[in-house]
Amino acid sequence: MKAKLYITLILLLVSNSIVMAQPGFDDTVEDVAFIPGIALAIAAALGIGIRKIMKKK
Repeated sequence: MKAKLYITLILLLVSNSIVMAQPGFDDTVEDVAFIPGIALAIAAALGIGIRKIMKKK
């Protein structure tokens, strides 16, 4: 159990340092949210909800 905890901790620390090491944007690039991903997630949630409602009937 301890080995699994240590491996998880090391992976989290390494992945955190990799994420923080990404370069920033140039001044010409606008910082905008990735809206299509959010829209896809909302559409999937709606589809799952509609499917559950139809399955109950």
